[in-house]
Amino acid sequence: MLIQLWSQNVAKDPILPTTSDVEGYAFEVKKGSKWEVSSWEDALNHRITNSDNNAEQMTEPTLYANYDSAAEYQVSYDLWDGECFFLVIVDKTNKIYAARLYDTPINLPVVYTQLHLYAHKKSGSANGWIFTNPFPDEERNPLAPIGNEEL
Repeated sequence: MLIQLWSQNVAKDPILPTTSDVEGYAFEVKKGSKWEVSSWEDALNHRITNSDNNAEQMTEPTLYANYDSAAEYQVSYDLWDGECFFLVIVDKTNKIYAARLYDTPINLPVVYTQLHLYAHKKSGSANGWIFTNPFPDEERNPLAPIGNEEL
């Protein structure tokens, strides 16, 4: 799976490719199960919780994503050996994380997708991803100059 990451820190920012400190990891999970990242600390500590049974947690990811901020698709997961995964992406610089349950397709060698991380919103969802900003009131600098300033 190849993922293009896009960021927007303030509402007037253009949406730009993410170049911040990002980490991705995945847990192989039972198909149909429900998992979540419960907090910012959990995202940083690779901890997911079963939504149906809060006592059930996982803390040892099955695999880690490759991250290259200069690539067109900055995050890549090698999901060849599993039926269902819970994927997590953590933007450490902007303090945002995103997660999704993902059933691995049988006949597609590569899946291309996008993930938009909006630092000025508390949460959102698109393309199967749910992103969470645990610090929505934190002041953030624009990613690009606003107005007549040169980029």
